[in-house]
Amino acid sequence: MNFFLKLKGMIKKFFLLLLIISLYSCQSVKDALSGKKYESSDEFLVIKKNPLVLPPDFNELPEPEDSVSMSREESIEAEIDDIVSSMKSEKNLEIEVKNSTSNSSTEDFVLDQIKN
Repeated sequence: MNFFLKLKGMIKKFFLLLLIISLYSCQSVKDALSGKKYESSDEFLVIKKNPLVLPPDFNELPEPEDSVSMSREESIEAEIDDIVSSMKSEKNLEIEVKNSTSNSSTEDFVLDQIKN
């Protein structure tokens, strides 16, 4: 009987030792027992950028021209283009009016056929 008690105590110590060894082999348990904090990753770290600086030859760049100061030839060409485009739009409007009247007569024909 004394032998069984010693054997029972040895089995408990063996399983306890086995449990301690298996837990100590886990890295996460080691970190938790040692109080180690998690290492922060740089995944969301914002990189600070240098402030904006004007280029050294900024004053030497050409300035944009005013749209008001068009030459006389350019203004005449612009007026001619406007007149030509308005003439084309008037012709297109006349064609649409002719098509709409023919469509209305077609509609009238279809309506007459439905009524009869």
